[in-house]
Amino acid sequence: MTSLGSHLGVRAKLIEHSLAHHLPRNGARLRHAVRYSLLAGGKRIRPILTLAAAEAVGGSARTALPFACALEMIHTYSLVHDDLPAMDDDDLRRGRPTSHKVYGEGLAILVGDALLTEAFRVMAEARGIPAERARLAIAEVAAAAGERGMVGGQALDLAAEGKRTTLRQVAGIHRLKTGALLRVSVRVGALVAGAKPAVLRRLTTYGEHLGLAFQIADDILDAEGGDDADGRKDRELGKATYPGVLGLDGARRHAARERDRALAALRPLGARAEPLRAIVAYVVSRAGA
Repeated sequence: MTSLGSHLGVRAKLIEHSLAHHLPRNGARLRHAVRYSLLAGGKRIRPILTLAAAEAVGGSARTALPFACALEMIHTYSLVHDDLPAMDDDDLRRGRPTSHKVYGEGLAILVGDALLTEAFRVMAEARGIPAERARLAIAEVAAAAGERGMVGGQALDLAAEGKRTTLRQVAGIHRLKTGALLRVSVRVGALVAGAKPAVLRRLTTYGEHLGLAFQIADDILDAEGGDDADGRKDRELGKATYPGVLGLDGARRHAARERDRALAALRPLGARAEPLRAIVAYVVSRAGA
């Protein structure tokens, strides 16, 4: 885990520097608010997955970097909007007051709007990628972030609050709400690096199972009140969760099963996929699975 920690740290610094470059200080209150949320730290798992997937198929992390940054912008926008009183009504994010607590609800909404829009600018301006690959990657990000992906999952999540849910319903919510952006983070890295169809299919399978494993681990940490849990608890909000349906032990077994399926998808890809293997193992280990 030490070598993974070093790898994640190096990659996170590269991403942090690039994010700051894309949105430099300019004195405007909106820009200050955008940077407050975007540069607040965090694991940067989504952009790191994009870089790792590009390298797993023989591509360059630098070439995939604009797409990695765009995905982190979209993820951050979703957190800013999730924290709003009309959504999860959270006061803390990553140990700091949430955007709307610092800047007010109106500006926090605009922070999210700005980050989503800037993400597509950054992808559209990426260099060194054949135009058709870039077009396909941008279209996939749009689908994963929108009504057929993350936003659709958020709508299902809101609709399920306070209701009894089945395992199938919980999985359906989280395949979209959390899984869609994690899956596309892997796919986009592979796409811009020119992955062959068979390899792209394997990486897609990996991303799908990683996405579910990630959400299950987050649900477990929230239920246990772990260090990675932040803000109001899922039980308090009446959220549909894996521990709520399976119990903690059942959720851990489910997370381990998703991890094993993700790892199986990578089996033929060799040493270049080792960072991807380490990431899914790390994600699940956080929850003691």
